[in-house]
Amino acid sequence: MKIVCSMGPNFEDFSLIDDFANEGMDIMRFNFSHADYNRIKAQLSYVRQKYSHIKSLQDLQGNKIRVSNLFNNEIRVYQNDEVYFCSERFFKSNKDSKDCVMIPLAFNGKFRSSYGTKKVLMKDATVEFEVVGTGKDNREFIKTIVKRGGIIRGEKGVNIPGIDRRNMTLTDKDKKDIKWGLENGIDIICLSYVTKARDMIELRNYTERLVEKNKQFHMPKLWAKIECNDGVKNFTEILEKSDGIMLGRGDLFAEVETIDIPLVQDKLMKIMRKSDKDFIIATYILESMKRNMIPTITEVNDIYNFINGKVSGFMLSGEVSIGRYPLLTLKTMKSLIDRYAE
Repeated sequence: MKIVCSMGPNFEDFSLIDDFANEGMDIMRFNFSHADYNRIKAQLSYVRQKYSHIKSLQDLQGNKIRVSNLFNNEIRVYQNDEVYFCSERFFKSNKDSKDCVMIPLAFNGKFRSSYGTKKVLMKDATVEFEVVGTGKDNREFIKTIVKRGGIIRGEKGVNIPGIDRRNMTLTDKDKKDIKWGLENGIDIICLSYVTKARDMIELRNYTERLVEKNKQFHMPKLWAKIECNDGVKNFTEILEKSDGIMLGRGDLFAEVETIDIPLVQDKLMKIMRKSDKDFIIATYILESMKRNMIPTITEVNDIYNFINGKVSGFMLSGEVSIGRYPLLTLKTMKSLIDRYAE
């Protein structure tokens, strides 16, 4: 049973890395949505010198939708406010408009692929916007009404359930990050927002070409991160083209109806039990321990059911990367695994 731990601000102190290495961490996970190459390289070097058994995982941003960094404000929106989400191109031409709140979105695809969707979500679906209209001609925007308010700032993650992702491909950012990962001996590359087998085929072809050109590179394992409806729908074909699967429940909660999440998890576990590939459950594992010293009954029960369902392991994210009790959280995770795993 593997424990994947997300590196973050808490790990600026390398003594915590020592503690984690000695208390059960199997894989260090680096989030390349916000990658600091120098910091990651220093952490990798430190661990390899002292703990050769610990593997490294590069979590690529993939086709995640974000508030563009052209938006350099921070605003709070309230219920029934009007908010326009728009393309970066449209924002550049209309950013001085005082008539409405305009939020540019950055993603690898045509903005019009968002037309026809019904809602926009942020912050794991705690902030919600209802789509009430779209632009015409060259006016690339969707008009929304705030249903649940919150703060909007640049680079904030955005979910648009139902957006057409068919023509989205490996981004230039991901390609740059993959090359860096190979240069630095990353063991596992995990592609976020995989929606179809072709995404993993493209990732494998690109990675293999780089490895073939440079004999010093080694071929990492390639995992698919499943976190949207299309990924669930095409799961079996995605699995065939992947070395492992990570179930990203943070974004999945925003993309799939909450009441359907247990059904999705059960369906995927049944498929994975017939496979010898890794299946890692990520996010909302011990979320309450970001601030508390003990987990909730619901979290413990969830972990028990996943272990009973024969998953390969768990990923701890914010609980350890920014939480108040990172080491206690890891020890709790390890004790639950030791108690429940056969």
